[in-house]
Amino acid sequence: MEDVAGYRVLRSVGHGDRARLLLGFDDGHTVVLKVCAAGDPLRHTEIEALCRAAGDHVVRLDDVASDGRDAVLVLERLPGGTLAELLDRRGTLGAGEAVTILAPIAATIDRLHASGVAHRALSLTSVCFREDGAPTLTGFGHAELFAPGSPEVVRETVAGVIADRAALGDITGVVLGRVAGERAPAAVRLAHRLPEVSLEALGRALFDLATPTPVRFDAEPAEVETARLGAPQETADVEEEAPGLLPTGIPPGILALIPDGIRERVAEVVDRGRRLWSAWPSTRRRLALGVTAGGLTVVVAVALVPPAPAGPTAAQPTPIPSASIGEPVSGLPDDPVAAAAVLLELRDRCVRDLSLLCLDDVVQAGSAAHDQDVELIRALQEGRELPEAGILAGAPVLVERLGDSALLDLPAGSQPRSVLLLRTTNGWRIRQYLNQYPDVPAVSTGGDEP
Repeated sequence: MEDVAGYRVLRSVGHGDRARLLLGFDDGHTVVLKVCAAGDPLRHTEIEALCRAAGDHVVRLDDVASDGRDAVLVLERLPGGTLAELLDRRGTLGAGEAVTILAPIAATIDRLHASGVAHRALSLTSVCFREDGAPTLTGFGHAELFAPGSPEVVRETVAGVIADRAALGDITGVVLGRVAGERAPAAVRLAHRLPEVSLEALGRALFDLATPTPVRFDAEPAEVETARLGAPQETADVEEEAPGLLPTGIPPGILALIPDGIRERVAEVVDRGRRLWSAWPSTRRRLALGVTAGGLTVVVAVALVPPAPAGPTAAQPTPIPSASIGEPVSGLPDDPVAAAAVLLELRDRCVRDLSLLCLDDVVQAGSAAHDQDVELIRALQEGRELPEAGILAGAPVLVERLGDSALLDLPAGSQPRSVLLLRTTNGWRIRQYLNQYPDVPAVSTGGDEP
């Protein structure tokens, strides 16, 4: 068996136009051996780039050897595969997984540029994963070097930096486009904003999108999260199973009515729903049951009401639309009072979910209200308590409407006491909070006081 640079070669793992990759083994340690011609001029650039870029989320260069004919770079082995393989295998990602992948890569590219290194070959295949799931940059064979510590006005003129930023935008757009679940609309909106977002701002926007979660490779989400946290694997609690249910949670009578061709897929969906339910805290379960029970009560009550006799049709009130956090608000009422009720409810959910992205559908961008709410959420993210004084339940009261603006008083005892709305091309938005009580601390000091 061949030996290269003191390592026993196990097999070939790939090759390119200027190098071949071998899997090497020595004393219980597995590495990747990158073999190229000793006279290859790009070899020295690649070594220098790896030395400058050394650190988290960059493939580690362990050693360099040369025999006059071949040069060998001994590189860290990354057993988690490439990002391209992960997306092909999984299809979709959770929002937290996307943040775990993208945020470190964006920060690493910024660190590389500050060190005078441009990668120049960023792609879904140049992002690989360590055994612990950490995303790691590889493929520095075409790197470009420039003066370390160059200011931004210089960096933005370097061809490699320009290429890296464009490629990072492409990678980010692809990954955000694969996000599934309730944060998917917010991920799509962030993807559309990428051309105007700097590297530094991109990191903040990603953490605003979701809390990072471990990347799932092969196992189910709950199994991976439990294993990575080091908690013991536990079997399902059989006592919680209702009698007469199969392991999928579907009663046998209903399961028999499902066609054979889709029975397994239906069972899989139900099983995932049960695992998600089991992962929820008891308070969230009670809330979900309460909402469901309330909805069923309304449905039953409506079903039992006899139909009204034929006659003149009464005017119906404008329905108040609902939206999930991260989904754009559509069909806001034209009536400012009804719109204010919707916006204030959504604003409260944005604050409690610590979501800056959902504020885009609630407050006017660049307004005093936007600055105040952003500052409040930032403070809560840093561990501060939610202020006790807030907007109380109840219908706002229209004080005055002038064209596309409306001033409304909030329920007695609310903090603030009034709110100013402005109608934009996307509907009503909150522009300013007014008439703060002098004896109650302001929610924040980010906006202009009336």
